[in-house]
Amino acid sequence: MGAAVVAVIIRKEKDLVAHFRVARAIDAASALAPGALGVEQRHAWERLVERAVIREAAPGAYYLDELTWGALRRTRRRMAVVLLLLFAVLFPMLFLLK
Repeated sequence: MGAAVVAVIIRKEKDLVAHFRVARAIDAASALAPGALGVEQRHAWERLVERAVIREAAPGAYYLDELTWGALRRTRRRMAVVLLLLFAVLFPMLFLLK
């Protein structure tokens, strides 16, 4: 259940990023209002604003920070690899302990 929720959140974040890219709102000079981008300010939006992936250039005008988005994706990939490695090491130990 938890993995499905995470997958949905990540999908929504990617959709938001795509809206910014299509609109070319990728720097302060090209910042747009959420309505002009055709997006809603919901959970995925708030997560990306908190992580500075979506930045406010002027009141009500936002843009995508591509560098921060890339850094967030790399961090998530590293975390996934670490978790998979931990699982690969710990899971067989469960059978050895029986």
